[in-house]
Amino acid sequence: MTGGRIDTKKMLLLAAAAAAVLLPMPVALPPYPLIVLCYALVFAIACMGLNLLFGTAGLLSLGHATCFGIAAYAGAFLYRFTTVNSFELYLIFGVSFAALLAAVIGFLSLRATKIHFTILTLAFCQIVYSLFVDGFVFRLFGGEGRAIYFLAGGGMYIPRLTLLGMHFGPQEFIPAFYNVIVVSFIGATVLLWRIDCSPFGIALRALRDNAERAEGVGIPVRLYRWYAFVISGVLVGLAGALYGQLSRQITPEQLHWLFSAKLVLATVLGGLRQFLGPLLGAFAFVALEDVALSSTAYHDLVLGVLLIIVVFTFPSGLAGGATALVNTLRRPVKD
Repeated sequence: MTGGRIDTKKMLLLAAAAAAVLLPMPVALPPYPLIVLCYALVFAIACMGLNLLFGTAGLLSLGHATCFGIAAYAGAFLYRFTTVNSFELYLIFGVSFAALLAAVIGFLSLRATKIHFTILTLAFCQIVYSLFVDGFVFRLFGGEGRAIYFLAGGGMYIPRLTLLGMHFGPQEFIPAFYNVIVVSFIGATVLLWRIDCSPFGIALRALRDNAERAEGVGIPVRLYRWYAFVISGVLVGLAGALYGQLSRQITPEQLHWLFSAKLVLATVLGGLRQFLGPLLGAFAFVALEDVALSSTAYHDLVLGVLLIIVVFTFPSGLAGGATALVNTLRRPVKD
């Protein structure tokens, strides 16, 4: 009981500290660095959500791009074919679709073993991607849907939606939406921390380390893994919906398994076994991409070289490297 209180107190203090650091950024940062920070926070939500399944439960999914992209697409379709102009409704609708899709894909994929689970998630991801890139989903909405598909090749545009019923101009929108992203980021982090410290989180780690032994002591293996898959999909969907409004352009590439691989890469880069590892990995990945973009012609080459350097420098992930450094500094110096 006491330990739970201590964890809760630490969590609230860290959440307050994060809010104190992040919320003043629209005043402290110029427009472009603020936009990069927005993308980093959104990417961090997705990576931390994925890590609940990957790092905590020990299941590698290459299909979470489906949850990311479908949340943005669902909200975009809601805006396009109804009179809804509210970001809040866009977000709820998109995240609900991501949760439904995660529940179905997770239920079917978890009937297989670990490696086949990964292959199944990739297969479902590519099925959903093909439905959008080939225009099948757009044709469900008749002539207007077909026109939208042919106009942008499966992409969709989202205008600046209202935030709490208020319209914001081009200059004011990013600072206002940044606050929405910060609240979502802190909320997702607190939720994941609570899960990580809970009996459910401990059970997931037991499943990761030895599923047979965990099942032997009465843990419902498939059910808990399914719970983890759905929660993970919801958080990745939240990130996808935020990303859609931030970039205001949704493309089928956000549904492709290679985008899932990006999430996995950033998560591994930060460190799977440390709670803040995916957060550090997401920030590092966005920063490296931003540096690589300065060399447009060789973007992928520069990004690849930078990633190789970081991986070799921090073989246990950025969080693991930071932990090792702190332990070294704390070690008493021998005479």
